[in-house]
Amino acid sequence: MIVDTFERGAMYPLGPLWNALFPDLLKLVSRGASLPEGRYLLAGGPEMGGVAASVECYEPKMESEARYEGHERMADIQTVLEGDEYLDMFHLAGGEKEEMRDAERDLVFYAEKPAFAARVHLTPGLFALVLPGEAHMPCLRASGARVRKLVVKIPAKALKTSSGGQTPLV
Repeated sequence: MIVDTFERGAMYPLGPLWNALFPDLLKLVSRGASLPEGRYLLAGGPEMGGVAASVECYEPKMESEARYEGHERMADIQTVLEGDEYLDMFHLAGGEKEEMRDAERDLVFYAEKPAFAARVHLTPGLFALVLPGEAHMPCLRASGARVRKLVVKIPAKALKTSSGGQTPLV
């Protein structure tokens, strides 16, 4: 997981797709609470090698009402445009009990919560990049009653880091 500010986000050497989508993402994020709910195309959208973002408004959940989810093919950028929420995360070790798996949607819900997890307090201006292998529980109530959130799904294989060459993160 990467947690950082949008001002620093473009500096991550995560490959061509990251570089292409980040300017579009900044334009959306700059609209903040005025950004309407819906679907937005970044870097031309999936049909042109880019991605889609979605904006939703909701009331965050109590931890007892939430569950951990994970993805095998997709990474998430999660950011709050209005309000705040907690996002808990733990690294999958393998063998975690699954409650539900939907391979077509690249979604797994886990039946149990770990004893320990990292907690991120998402507020406007911050983003969390959650990668495959990291189970996460988003949408947790922090101090606000209403959240406007933007989530971007990125094919994890398109994210790269340069260390003497291009190497996939996953």
